[in-house]
Amino acid sequence: MPETARLCWSEARPLVQTMFVLRFAVGAVSAVQAPGALSRTVLGMAAWWCAVSCAYLLNGVTDVREDRANGSRRPIARGALPVRTAAVVTALLAAAALVLGALAGGEVLAWVVGFLLLGWAYSVGPVRAKDSSVRCALVVFGMGAASYAAGVAAAGSGWTATGVVFGLVMSAWMALVGALVKDLGDAGGDAAGGRRTVAVVRGMAAARALAVLGAVLVGVAGPVAAARWAPLALVGTVPVAAGAAWVVAQVLRDARRSNADRQQRRGAYRAFMVTQYAANLLLVAVLAVV
Repeated sequence: MPETARLCWSEARPLVQTMFVLRFAVGAVSAVQAPGALSRTVLGMAAWWCAVSCAYLLNGVTDVREDRANGSRRPIARGALPVRTAAVVTALLAAAALVLGALAGGEVLAWVVGFLLLGWAYSVGPVRAKDSSVRCALVVFGMGAASYAAGVAAAGSGWTATGVVFGLVMSAWMALVGALVKDLGDAGGDAAGGRRTVAVVRGMAAARALAVLGAVLVGVAGPVAAARWAPLALVGTVPVAAGAAWVVAQVLRDARRSNADRQQRRGAYRAFMVTQYAANLLLVAVLAVV
């Protein structure tokens, strides 16, 4: 069982799990008041981790064909974790998320249910948002926004301008940048799996152009919105502007590499991930002390 747990944890993408929990933490500390009931916040965070792990383990269960075509070394793709075992753990994680969410309070439970439904819609029919860049962007935006909202709900307090602006900017960063750059290194496997993403249908040049447009849009609009409505959010949105320039540079650099391998083509995605980690960590650190 410990080995199965380790493989499931690895399949559910630890960096992504941590990122979603960090979004939850930002929501909690950005609320009108600091979390009044620490136990409720901790229970909510545990529920959120279970919900996120469930969603991404489900994604691994449904992505076997694409992952193998892309040469992924995640446990299911390489045959170390049976699909049936992963599916059982997925169901257990969903149940744990619901129980912990109920213990954290009705509003937190509602966000947990919403997130689980979005995770299902991302990977499973009839929606299968992962098959379309537009549907993917919409669902990913919802998953990001729900994470910040669940943190606010767990804190038992209301939204602040800082929380609203930063949550929307970072959810847009996920939808308009992350949802596109993640496909740049996986177009071959996505095509094999029958997906109809921009990279598959319109080609890599179109996908890169949209990724650049999205990065520029969020990189410029984020700090402007923060300066206008929530100056404290500049702590997090200024790094997004720098990250947008980094993503654009990576996309343009990768476009010049005609023989780039999958890892080299994922440079823009790594820039996207580092940027959102930096932005969220900086803001949660500042909010924790103000």
